[in-house]
Parts: sequence; C-alpha cells; structure tokens
Amino acid sequence: MNKTQKGAWFNVVGVLLVSAIASYLTIQIGIRHRPPEGIGRYIWLPAFIIIMGIGIYFFRRKQSHAEPDSDERDNQIKQKSCIAAFISVWPLFLAASVVPQFFVGLDGSIPVWSLPIVTVCLFYIVLLVYSVAVLIQYGRDAKGETS
Repeated sequence: MNKTQKGAWFNVVGVLLVSAIASYLTIQIGIRHRPPEGIGRYIWLPAFIIIMGIGIYFFRRKQSHAEPDSDERDNQIKQKSCIAAFISVWPLFLAASVVPQFFVGLDGSIPVWSLPIVTVCLFYIVLLVYSVAVLIQYGRDAKGETS
C-alpha cells in the first residue's frame, strides 16, 4: 500500500470518526438537551490524539526504503480524484442552500451558528468523496496485476 492509499484510508477513518462524534453530540445536546459530562476531556480528546499519532506514524512509514513517494499513476489518480471532489462540491452546496428552505420555509430563519457547521460538514463530505475516489481507482487498477 503506497502513501496515497494510506492517506485515503486515514481520511475515511477520520471522517467516520468525526461523524460518529458529531452524531453522539447531536443526540446528547440537540435531542436530549443535556451536555455530556466530561466526556470530551476523558475519552474523546485522548482518543483523538492517539488515533492521530498512530495514523501519522503509519502514514509516514514506508514499506521499503526503495519505495518512491509517488509515480505517474499516483499523480493521475490524485488528479482524477480531485476532479471528482470538485464536481461533488456544487451539488452539495446547492443542496445545502435549498434543503433548509423545505424545513423552515421561505419566511423562516436559520441560526447563524449553524452556517459554519454546514460548511465543515460539506468539507468532510468532499474529503470523503476524494478519498473514496482514490481507493476505488486503486482497487480497479489493481485487478489483473501479478506481483
């Protein structure tokens, strides 16, 4: 597994972890109307730091010293994945601006604090699209090759 694949897997796991944490906090704060007691200090923050440390270690580690950082195929895969992520931005921004109208109506209002959350969620979705596109291209191109 080369550096690009490791980075894509790291991004997928990171986005899923952030989504799980955000879902938990949404349920606790948004639905049950009670903040979690000390869970950020005792569980989430150390877990996040440990996972980041392990991820950076495995991301930076090469399988052999002769392994190149990237080649032409890696660059093509990154370029195609960037195009897929860029194309996904526009429908996501359109959905983020149109869908709230169905919930609050044209005369309703959206709280200002929710707008940065929407932007961050869109960033994570685009990052997930990029990473999945990288993994799909590596999986598709690896078939039929022999080592």
